[in-house]
Amino acid sequence: MRNSTSKIRSIAVRTILAVGVALLAFNVVEAQEAEAREIESSLGVSVTNQYFFRGIQQETEGLIVQPWIDFVFPLREGENASWSLNIGTWNSLHDGPTGSGGSGMTMHYELDAYAGVGVDFAENWSSSLSYVILSSPNSAFNTVEELNFSFSFDDSGRFGKGARSFSGFQPHVLVALEVSGQSDGGNGEGIYLELGIEPALGLNDDGKHPVSLSFPVVAGLSVEDYYEDAMGSDDAFGFAQGGVAFSTVLNPASTQGGSWTLSGGAHVLLLGDNLKAINGGSGTEVIVSLDIGFAF
Repeated sequence: MRNSTSKIRSIAVRTILAVGVALLAFNVVEAQEAEAREIESSLGVSVTNQYFFRGIQQETEGLIVQPWIDFVFPLREGENASWSLNIGTWNSLHDGPTGSGGSGMTMHYELDAYAGVGVDFAENWSSSLSYVILSSPNSAFNTVEELNFSFSFDDSGRFGKGARSFSGFQPHVLVALEVSGQSDGGNGEGIYLELGIEPALGLNDDGKHPVSLSFPVVAGLSVEDYYEDAMGSDDAFGFAQGGVAFSTVLNPASTQGGSWTLSGGAHVLLLGDNLKAINGGSGTEVIVSLDIGFAF
Protein backbone atom coordinates (compact mmCIF):
# COMPACT_ATOMS: atom_id res chain seq x y z
CA MET A 1 0.00 0.00 0.00
CA ARG A 2 2.85 2.39 0.88
CA ASN A 3 4.66 1.66 -2.40
CA SER A 4 1.45 2.23 -4.33
CA THR A 5 0.90 5.60 -2.60
CA SER A 6 4.51 6.65 -3.29
CA LYS A 7 4.08 5.81 -6.97
CA ILE A 8 0.89 7.89 -7.14
CA ARG A 9 2.67 10.84 -5.54
CA SER A 10 5.62 10.47 -7.89
CA ILE A 11 3.30 10.39 -10.89
CA ALA A 12 1.49 13.50 -9.62
CA VAL A 13 4.74 15.45 -9.21
CA ARG A 14 6.01 14.39 -12.65
CA THR A 15 2.65 15.24 -14.23
CA ILE A 16 2.76 18.78 -12.84
CA LEU A 17 6.36 19.15 -14.01
CA ALA A 18 5.49 17.84 -17.49
CA VAL A 19 2.54 20.19 -17.82
CA GLY A 20 4.77 23.06 -16.70
CA VAL A 21 7.38 22.27 -19.34
CA ALA A 22 4.65 21.99 -21.98
CA LEU A 23 3.20 25.36 -20.98
CA LEU A 24 6.66 26.94 -21.07
CA ALA A 25 7.28 25.64 -24.60
CA PHE A 26 3.81 26.71 -25.67
CA ASN A 27 4.30 30.16 -24.17
CA VAL A 28 7.62 30.68 -25.96
CA VAL A 29 6.06 29.75 -29.31
CA GLU A 30 3.03 31.95 -28.72
CA ALA A 31 5.21 34.88 -27.65
CA GLN A 32 7.08 34.64 -30.90
CA GLU A 33 3.94 34.39 -33.03
CA ALA A 34 1.42 36.61 -31.25
CA GLU A 35 1.54 38.90 -28.25
CA ALA A 36 -2.18 38.51 -27.64
CA ARG A 37 -1.75 35.23 -25.79
CA GLU A 38 -1.62 36.17 -22.11
CA ILE A 39 0.01 33.20 -20.45
CA GLU A 40 2.12 34.49 -17.58
CA SER A 41 5.36 32.61 -17.01
CA SER A 42 8.05 33.35 -14.48
CA LEU A 43 11.10 31.68 -13.04
CA GLY A 44 13.79 32.63 -10.60
CA VAL A 45 16.20 31.68 -7.86
CA SER A 46 16.64 32.80 -4.26
CA VAL A 47 19.66 32.56 -1.96
CA THR A 48 19.07 32.73 1.79
CA ASN A 49 21.06 32.27 5.00
CA GLN A 50 18.38 30.14 6.73
CA TYR A 51 15.29 28.21 5.70
CA PHE A 52 12.26 28.02 7.96
CA PHE A 53 8.99 26.68 6.52
CA ARG A 54 6.12 28.38 8.34
CA GLY A 55 8.44 28.76 11.31
CA ILE A 56 9.52 25.10 11.24
CA GLN A 57 13.31 24.83 11.03
CA GLN A 58 14.61 23.17 7.84
CA GLU A 59 18.24 24.34 7.44
CA THR A 60 20.39 26.95 9.18
CA GLU A 61 23.85 26.11 7.83
CA GLY A 62 25.69 26.21 4.52
CA LEU A 63 24.54 27.35 1.12
CA ILE A 64 20.75 27.41 0.53
CA VAL A 65 19.59 27.97 -3.05
CA GLN A 66 15.88 27.93 -3.94
CA PRO A 67 14.93 27.90 -7.65
CA TRP A 68 11.31 28.02 -8.81
CA ILE A 69 9.14 28.21 -11.91
CA ASP A 70 5.50 29.30 -12.15
CA PHE A 71 2.80 29.49 -14.85
CA VAL A 72 -0.56 31.26 -14.87
CA PHE A 73 -2.79 30.13 -17.72
CA PRO A 74 -6.00 32.13 -18.38
CA LEU A 75 -9.13 29.98 -18.43
CA ARG A 76 -12.10 32.33 -18.67
CA GLU A 77 -12.64 36.09 -18.72
CA GLY A 78 -16.07 37.24 -17.55
CA GLU A 79 -17.69 40.56 -16.81
CA ASN A 80 -17.28 40.26 -13.06
CA ALA A 81 -14.56 37.63 -12.65
CA SER A 82 -11.58 36.08 -14.43
CA TRP A 83 -10.42 32.50 -13.88
CA SER A 84 -6.92 31.08 -14.29
CA LEU A 85 -4.95 27.87 -13.87
CA ASN A 86 -1.75 28.12 -11.82
CA ILE A 87 0.92 25.40 -11.76
CA GLY A 88 4.55 25.41 -10.75
CA THR A 89 7.39 23.97 -8.74
CA TRP A 90 9.62 25.26 -5.95
CA ASN A 91 12.90 23.69 -4.81
CA SER A 92 15.44 24.01 -2.02
CA LEU A 93 19.05 22.89 -2.53
CA HIS A 94 21.38 22.61 0.48
CA ASP A 95 25.04 21.82 1.00
CA GLY A 96 24.63 21.77 4.79
CA PRO A 97 23.64 18.86 7.07
CA THR A 98 20.24 18.36 5.38
CA GLY A 99 21.81 18.34 1.92
CA SER A 100 25.08 17.17 0.43
CA GLY A 101 26.77 17.80 3.79
CA GLY A 102 24.75 14.94 5.24
CA SER A 103 25.81 11.31 5.05
CA GLY A 104 24.81 9.75 1.72
CA MET A 105 22.55 12.66 0.76
CA THR A 106 22.30 14.96 -2.26
CA MET A 107 21.77 18.71 -2.37
CA HIS A 108 18.15 18.39 -3.48
CA TYR A 109 16.44 18.70 -0.10
CA GLU A 110 12.95 19.75 -1.23
CA LEU A 111 10.77 19.64 -4.33
CA ASP A 112 7.29 21.16 -4.11
CA ALA A 113 4.77 20.89 -6.93
CA TYR A 114 1.42 22.63 -7.01
CA ALA A 115 -1.62 23.10 -9.22
CA GLY A 116 -4.64 25.25 -8.59
CA VAL A 117 -7.39 27.48 -9.87
CA GLY A 118 -7.55 31.18 -9.09
CA VAL A 119 -10.25 33.79 -9.54
CA ASP A 120 -10.04 37.60 -9.59
CA PHE A 121 -13.38 39.23 -8.85
CA ALA A 122 -14.97 42.55 -7.86
CA GLU A 123 -11.89 44.34 -9.26
CA ASN A 124 -9.78 44.09 -6.09
CA TRP A 125 -10.40 40.61 -4.68
CA SER A 126 -8.54 37.37 -5.44
CA SER A 127 -8.81 33.80 -4.20
CA SER A 128 -7.35 30.43 -5.13
CA LEU A 129 -7.68 26.73 -4.34
CA SER A 130 -4.52 24.65 -4.81
CA TYR A 131 -3.27 21.11 -4.32
CA VAL A 132 0.34 21.04 -3.09
CA ILE A 133 2.84 18.19 -2.79
CA LEU A 134 5.89 18.84 -0.59
CA SER A 135 8.46 16.11 -1.19
CA SER A 136 12.13 15.46 -0.44
CA PRO A 137 14.25 13.96 -3.25
CA ASN A 138 17.04 13.18 -0.78
CA SER A 139 14.55 11.60 1.70
CA ALA A 140 15.26 14.14 4.44
CA PHE A 141 11.54 14.26 5.34
CA ASN A 142 8.34 12.42 4.49
CA THR A 143 6.04 13.69 1.75
CA VAL A 144 3.26 16.06 2.80
CA GLU A 145 0.16 16.81 0.74
CA GLU A 146 -1.98 19.89 1.30
CA LEU A 147 -5.13 21.56 0.09
CA ASN A 148 -4.58 25.33 0.24
CA PHE A 149 -7.13 28.12 0.10
CA SER A 150 -5.97 31.74 -0.18
CA PHE A 151 -7.82 35.04 -0.16
CA SER A 152 -6.35 38.51 -0.78
CA PHE A 153 -7.45 42.10 -1.30
CA ASP A 154 -5.68 44.74 -3.40
CA ASP A 155 -6.29 48.04 -1.62
CA SER A 156 -3.75 50.07 -3.61
CA GLY A 157 -6.40 52.37 -5.11
CA ARG A 158 -8.01 53.38 -1.81
CA PHE A 159 -5.59 56.01 -0.55
CA GLY A 160 -6.21 58.98 -2.85
CA LYS A 161 -4.10 60.68 -5.48
CA GLY A 162 -1.80 62.19 -2.90
CA ALA A 163 -0.56 58.72 -1.97
CA ARG A 164 -0.18 57.25 -5.43
CA SER A 165 3.17 55.66 -4.52
CA PHE A 166 1.60 53.79 -1.58
CA SER A 167 0.22 50.42 -2.69
CA GLY A 168 -1.92 49.84 0.37
CA PHE A 169 -1.64 47.14 3.02
CA GLN A 170 -2.32 44.17 0.70
CA PRO A 171 -3.89 41.86 3.31
CA HIS A 172 -4.04 38.11 2.68
CA VAL A 173 -5.29 34.96 4.39
CA LEU A 174 -4.06 31.41 3.76
CA VAL A 175 -5.58 28.20 5.09
CA ALA A 176 -3.63 24.95 4.51
CA LEU A 177 -5.22 21.58 5.25
CA GLU A 178 -2.84 18.64 5.48
CA VAL A 179 -4.48 15.68 3.74
CA SER A 180 -1.47 13.36 4.04
CA GLY A 181 1.63 13.67 6.20
CA GLN A 182 2.57 16.37 8.72
CA SER A 183 5.05 19.20 8.31
CA ASP A 184 5.63 19.32 12.06
CA GLY A 185 6.18 15.57 12.30
CA GLY A 186 3.26 15.36 14.74
CA ASN A 187 0.66 12.70 15.40
CA GLY A 188 -1.97 13.81 12.91
CA GLU A 189 -2.71 16.03 9.94
CA GLY A 190 -3.11 19.66 10.91
CA ILE A 191 -4.76 22.86 9.75
CA TYR A 192 -2.59 25.96 9.30
CA LEU A 193 -3.82 29.57 9.25
CA GLU A 194 -1.73 32.48 7.99
CA LEU A 195 -2.60 36.16 8.29
CA GLY A 196 -0.45 38.77 6.61
CA ILE A 197 -0.08 42.27 5.23
CA GLU A 198 2.59 43.86 3.04
CA PRO A 199 2.38 47.66 2.86
CA ALA A 200 4.65 49.02 0.15
CA LEU A 201 6.00 52.34 -1.08
CA GLY A 202 7.01 53.12 -4.64
CA LEU A 203 10.37 54.89 -4.90
CA ASN A 204 11.75 56.49 -8.06
CA ASP A 205 8.45 55.70 -9.82
CA ASP A 206 9.27 57.91 -12.79
CA GLY A 207 12.86 56.75 -13.13
CA LYS A 208 14.42 54.08 -15.31
CA HIS A 209 14.59 51.59 -12.45
CA PRO A 210 11.59 52.02 -10.13
CA VAL A 211 11.96 50.48 -6.68
CA SER A 212 9.26 49.08 -4.41
CA LEU A 213 10.01 49.06 -0.69
CA SER A 214 7.68 46.87 1.37
CA PHE A 215 7.23 45.84 4.99
CA PRO A 216 5.76 42.33 5.12
CA VAL A 217 4.27 41.08 8.38
CA VAL A 218 3.02 37.49 8.74
CA ALA A 219 1.57 35.43 11.60
CA GLY A 220 1.37 31.63 11.41
CA LEU A 221 -1.24 29.91 13.60
CA SER A 222 -2.42 26.38 14.23
CA VAL A 223 -6.16 25.87 13.89
CA GLU A 224 -5.71 22.20 14.74
CA ASP A 225 -2.65 19.97 15.29
CA TYR A 226 -0.25 21.98 13.13
CA TYR A 227 2.35 22.94 15.74
CA GLU A 228 2.50 19.85 17.95
CA ASP A 229 5.26 19.05 20.41
CA ALA A 230 6.75 15.60 21.11
CA MET A 231 3.84 14.78 23.44
CA GLY A 232 1.21 15.72 20.84
CA SER A 233 0.21 18.98 22.54
CA ASP A 234 -0.67 21.68 20.02
CA ASP A 235 0.50 25.31 20.23
CA ALA A 236 -1.94 27.77 18.62
CA PHE A 237 0.81 30.35 18.04
CA GLY A 238 3.45 29.15 15.61
CA PHE A 239 5.42 32.21 14.57
CA ALA A 240 5.39 35.88 13.69
CA GLN A 241 7.66 37.42 11.09
CA GLY A 242 8.27 40.99 10.05
CA GLY A 243 10.87 42.83 8.06
CA VAL A 244 11.71 44.99 5.10
CA ALA A 245 11.97 43.96 1.44
CA PHE A 246 12.76 45.64 -1.86
CA SER A 247 12.07 44.89 -5.51
CA THR A 248 13.21 46.56 -8.72
CA VAL A 249 12.84 45.83 -12.43
CA LEU A 250 16.28 45.67 -14.02
CA ASN A 251 15.16 46.19 -17.64
CA PRO A 252 11.82 48.04 -17.59
CA ALA A 253 12.25 49.27 -21.15
CA SER A 254 12.59 45.74 -22.55
CA THR A 255 9.15 44.14 -22.33
CA GLN A 256 9.02 42.05 -25.52
CA GLY A 257 11.76 39.68 -24.39
CA GLY A 258 10.62 39.59 -20.78
CA SER A 259 11.70 41.48 -17.68
CA TRP A 260 14.29 40.79 -15.00
CA THR A 261 13.53 41.57 -11.37
CA LEU A 262 15.94 41.86 -8.46
CA SER A 263 14.50 41.59 -4.95
CA GLY A 264 15.51 40.72 -1.43
CA GLY A 265 14.99 41.49 2.19
CA ALA A 266 15.77 40.98 5.86
CA HIS A 267 13.24 39.55 8.29
CA VAL A 268 13.03 38.83 12.01
CA LEU A 269 11.34 35.53 12.91
CA LEU A 270 9.75 35.07 16.35
CA LEU A 271 8.89 31.47 17.28
CA GLY A 272 6.21 30.07 19.58
CA ASP A 273 7.02 27.71 22.43
CA ASN A 274 6.82 24.44 20.48
CA LEU A 275 8.86 25.77 17.57
CA LYS A 276 11.34 27.28 19.97
CA ALA A 277 11.95 23.80 21.42
CA ILE A 278 12.52 22.38 17.91
CA ASN A 279 14.94 25.26 17.28
CA GLY A 280 17.13 24.34 20.23
CA GLY A 281 15.59 26.90 22.58
CA SER A 282 16.18 29.93 20.37
CA GLY A 283 13.03 31.98 19.85
CA THR A 284 14.39 34.63 17.48
CA GLU A 285 16.09 34.30 14.09
CA VAL A 286 17.19 36.77 11.40
CA ILE A 287 16.65 35.66 7.80
CA VAL A 288 18.26 37.45 4.84
CA SER A 289 17.54 36.62 1.20
CA LEU A 290 18.36 37.82 -2.31
CA ASP A 291 16.30 36.86 -5.38
CA ILE A 292 16.46 37.30 -9.12
CA GLY A 293 13.48 36.51 -11.33
CA PHE A 294 12.53 36.56 -14.99
CA ALA A 295 8.96 37.03 -16.25
CA PHE A 296 7.68 36.78 -19.82
